[in-house]
Amino acid sequence: MDFTAMRCLEATFALIRKGIENVIQHNENSEDFPLDQSQIKAYMLKWAIFSTIWGIGGSMNLQTRTAFSNKITEYTDVDTPHAGQHNMIDYEIRLEDQKWHLWKEQVSDIDVPADKVTDADVVIQTVDTTRHQEVLCSWLSEKRPFILCGPPGSGKTMTLMATLKKLTDMEMIFINFSSSTTPDYVLKTFDQYCEVRKTNNGFVMQPLQASKWLVVFCDEINLPATDAYGTQPVITFLRQLTE
Repeated sequence: MDFTAMRCLEATFALIRKGIENVIQHNENSEDFPLDQSQIKAYMLKWAIFSTIWGIGGSMNLQTRTAFSNKITEYTDVDTPHAGQHNMIDYEIRLEDQKWHLWKEQVSDIDVPADKVTDADVVIQTVDTTRHQEVLCSWLSEKRPFILCGPPGSGKTMTLMATLKKLTDMEMIFINFSSSTTPDYVLKTFDQYCEVRKTNNGFVMQPLQASKWLVVFCDEINLPATDAYGTQPVITFLRQLTE
C-alpha cells in the first residue's frame, strides 16, 4: 500500500487511545487497587512506544518493521528490553506490572483432534497471531475502518476471524466481493442484519441486536469492476458510509 503520513498517525493515536482505555477500565474494575500516577505514567510511556511501532510500522514488511522497532530504542530514554536474541516487536507491555513481556509467554501448546486438522476455523496460536490480534482488537475498539493488506494465503481472513471470536460485543457480516459486486448487494446484506427505526434524528439503520456492534468484513475488495469513469461503485459506497 502507498505510504501516507495521515494513515500512520491515525493508526498510532488509535492505539494510544486504546492504552488510555485500558487504564480507565482497569481502575474501574479494580477500585480497591487502582493504578497510581507513577504506574500510569510508566505504562503509558511504554505503550506509546508500542503504539508507534505498530501504528507507523503497521504497513511495513516484517524485516523493515523489526529494524524500525529496534531503531526506536535509540531515540528514547524510556526503559526498553536490552538488545539480544529478541527484537522490540517480540515484546508487549502489560498493565499489571507496567513491564515488557515476550509475546511467546502467551502462546500455549494445544492438541488439535485429528478430525479438526483440516478445519479452516482452527487457528493455531503463534507469536504472530497473538500480537496481530492485540493490534486488531485495539483498532476494532475504536470503531474505525481498516484494511488488511497482503498476498493470498498470508492469513488476513484467519487472523480477523480469530480476533472477532474474542470480541463478544461484535457481530460480523462476511461479504465476499467479486467483479460483479454492486452497492445493492451490500444493502441487501444489511437488510438481513439490520432494522430501520425512526429516531429524533430521522430514520436510522441499526443492528437487530442493540447490544452489539456490526462489523462488515469485505473480502477481496480489489476485485469489483470499475465503471466508465474508472470508479469502483461499491468501494465508493462503502467510503460514503464510513465518511
